[in-house]
Amino acid sequence: MKRILLVAAFAVCVASEAMAQRAFNGGDAVLSAGIGMGTAVNVGSRTVVPPIAFQGEYCLLDRLFDDNSALGVGAYVGFAAGKRPYTAEGYTYFTQKVNNVMLGVRGALHYQFADRLDAYLGLMLGGSIANTRSEGVWMHGGNPPRYGGFLGDVFLGARYYLLPQLALYGEFGFGVAYFTVGVSFRI
Repeated sequence: MKRILLVAAFAVCVASEAMAQRAFNGGDAVLSAGIGMGTAVNVGSRTVVPPIAFQGEYCLLDRLFDDNSALGVGAYVGFAAGKRPYTAEGYTYFTQKVNNVMLGVRGALHYQFADRLDAYLGLMLGGSIANTRSEGVWMHGGNPPRYGGFLGDVFLGARYYLLPQLALYGEFGFGVAYFTVGVSFRI
């Protein structure tokens, strides 16, 4: 009986030590995928495909200020689609369908406030590439509106590690979505 209790106590100590590890260490790579709510890129007045985000991040430097801080860099790809109808007197005379892809590079300052919780604040620079299709006759002067261009984003987020390699994340920002939730995998 003593042997079983001793083995169980040892297993609990090893498991708690493994879970108390830092959430974002130097050399770590994290891949994330999420779905967003509300879109910050122009896809028209009716969203057809909700914002989807994919990102990868690499920890360049850990223990930046103290044992809980780190610096990461990465890449971001987002997608959203929608349409914008133009109506007059109840008749839709022109519809624009917009597919918007957002590409960017990101830098983030990470801080671990609690075990398994990786909070971060960062900046992204990139661009939005929009593909539009038009149906109907444009009745205004000039050309129909165009979308896309240079974008900057400030974001705030957190990852909570359920397992050493798997986390849930949430992020606020002005990327492809105002709020994104998803899963992250440490590789």
